[in-house]
Amino acid sequence: MAAHPAQITAPMRRRSASKSPSLAVLAAVVIAMLVAGTTVASAQPAPSAQQRPQVTVGPEAGEVVVSWSPVADASYYRIGWLSKADYDAATAADEDWMAAFTSVSVANTGQAQHTVEHLTPGSSYWFIVGASDQRYGEPQWSLWSELVRLPGGPAACASDRATLGAFHHATGGPDWRISVNWLNESAPLDEWFGVSTDSDGCVLVLYLNNNDLSGEIPPELAGLSRLRSLHLGNNDLTGEIPPELAGLDDLRVLALVHNDLSGEIPKELGGMAKLSVLDLDGNELTGLLPLELTDLAELRVLSVDRNMLSGPIPAEFGTMTNLTNLELWRNELSGPIPVELAKLVNLRTLDVDENELTGEIPVELGNLVNLRYLWLRENQFTGEIPTELNNLANLVVLGLDGNRLAGEIPPGFGSFDRLEYLYLNDNDLTGEIPAQLGNLSKLKWLYLHGNRLTGEIPEELGGLAELERLQLDRNRLTGEIPKELGSLADLERLVLDQNSLTGAIPAELGNLAELTYLSVNRNQLSGAIPTELGALSNLEQLRLDNNQFNGQIPRALGNLIKLEQLHLDNNLLSGPIPAVLLDLPDLAVLYLSSNDFTGCIPAAFLDVADNDLDELAMDTC
Repeated sequence: MAAHPAQITAPMRRRSASKSPSLAVLAAVVIAMLVAGTTVASAQPAPSAQQRPQVTVGPEAGEVVVSWSPVADASYYRIGWLSKADYDAATAADEDWMAAFTSVSVANTGQAQHTVEHLTPGSSYWFIVGASDQRYGEPQWSLWSELVRLPGGPAACASDRATLGAFHHATGGPDWRISVNWLNESAPLDEWFGVSTDSDGCVLVLYLNNNDLSGEIPPELAGLSRLRSLHLGNNDLTGEIPPELAGLDDLRVLALVHNDLSGEIPKELGGMAKLSVLDLDGNELTGLLPLELTDLAELRVLSVDRNMLSGPIPAEFGTMTNLTNLELWRNELSGPIPVELAKLVNLRTLDVDENELTGEIPVELGNLVNLRYLWLRENQFTGEIPTELNNLANLVVLGLDGNRLAGEIPPGFGSFDRLEYLYLNDNDLTGEIPAQLGNLSKLKWLYLHGNRLTGEIPEELGGLAELERLQLDRNRLTGEIPKELGSLADLERLVLDQNSLTGAIPAELGNLAELTYLSVNRNQLSGAIPTELGALSNLEQLRLDNNQFNGQIPRALGNLIKLEQLHLDNNLLSGPIPAVLLDLPDLAVLYLSSNDFTGCIPAAFLDVADNDLDELAMDTC
């Protein structure tokens, strides 16, 4: 099967004469040579003749890799190809098949192969390689290659309709929430709900999230040979993940989130060379994390959170350098964080919350400079917070709460320009709150409660212009509440209870127009309750109990129209109980005991659902 395409290119320049007798004769000669495997000498001097090129199917659909023996004195190579379908159609119609011959010229830089792209899946092609000293000169051609057939084409997905029918039957199709056109033989598959196809009608995407699917995933689903995305999340699927799904060679996304799948993660999934997203979140999977997953060279997202996986995090996961998201939270994983994870230089999210992990936080995690979300909360980590975490300049969330971390808060944490959420609560942290935290200009939530922090509340925290929540309760803080906190215009939640704070409540807190929750109970605060608190029109809970406040309850508290809970018990308050509190329409909790009130209790207060008025030893009126 060889010909000299020097005799092909000349008629290509005369396509308008495709039916001329001379061309017909020439075509017959070339066809004969194509069959016979012979060559014809070139009309011009050219580099040495080529042997038959080798052709293999490329890694992507529609690709063929053409390889040849190098020609040292060639300045250019010409790679040409002809489809058998074009040849057959042209000859059947007695037309010029050479018009379908296509070629591309490439400079010789020492290469010996070229990938031809955008060919038609399912079609067959011959290839030929020419060598020339000019880009557009007449090359010295090789023999024609063997005929190579590309996989795919319409024939490759002839069974897709039957496969989808089996899937419909196995997953309770009649009870699906939406099943438009499913099993409709006259409708193209891309008109079936949740199905997308390519130009050949082969299924590319199956998206049936939140569609009331039930039963087990049938292994026959692996018959969808061109499937690239499989989304079956938020359904009621049960049973194990079929290992046969590993046969979906072209799959990029496998998302089976929020079902009732059980058993182990099939190790066979490690053979899915093109898989980019593996999301098995929210199931009942058990067993270990398969080491075979490290073979997924293209994997970007690995999410297996909210399962019952156990055992250690494999150190081998540090080889998955394309990972951007490693999400393992709420499982039963144990052991330390492997230092090898510090090699995941592209990681954006590392989430191992709510496991049983132990040991110290590796200082090497400070190398993950692209990290934006670091969630290590609710484990059993010990030791101090590594100062190397200061290097994570792109952090948006840092969650270290619910561990056994000791030592001080690194002052360098004040350098996080992008940090929005800082969770250090419920550890054993000591020392003072670094004033540098006041530099976190993007911070929205600051949770430091449940530690053993001492010293005063830094007034610099009043500069956190975007702060929405500040929780410093259950520490050993002393001194006064900084009036600068009254500048936190976006603050919704201020929790300072169970410390040793002294002095009065700053009147400036009445400026916190967005505040819904204010708690300073169980401190040593004194003085009168500021009337300015009556301006907090969004306040839902006011907890001032177990302090040393004196004077009367300000009538201005009757302006808190959204108030649901009012805790004033165990203080030194006196005077009458203001009747204006009866105007609070949503009041459900009213605690006033252990004060020195006088007068009588308005009877309507007894209708508040949760109250301690019977402890006041006062008459009703």
